[in-house]
Amino acid sequence: MRGRLVSANPAEGERYYLRLLLFHISGPTCFEDLYTVNNIKYPTFRKAALERGLIESDDGLSQYLTEASLFQFPNALRRLFATILRFCEPGDVRKLWHEHYNGLSEDYR
Repeated sequence: MRGRLVSANPAEGERYYLRLLLFHISGPTCFEDLYTVNNIKYPTFRKAALERGLIESDDGLSQYLTEASLFQFPNALRRLFATILRFCEPGDVRKLWHEHYNGLSEDYR
């Protein structure tokens, strides 16, 4: 069962990585399940997400921008995009920009 997850900004650190893990891991019963990857317990949600390959993936960032575009104004989306560039280091920035160009530039058209 998946309920509504509260939005988290990448600048929020561990809260963002906790949300990322909750979004991608099905059926965790405790925090230990989120910290553990291949029977190795990591000290932070960020390290666990990194080991799962969730941070390096531009797909996760793109999905996050898509979800944010449903309820945020273009100005807020542009700030979020800048935050993603600063804290998440996406692999293909140009592709990410083109995928979300309509939402990011809606108020300029």
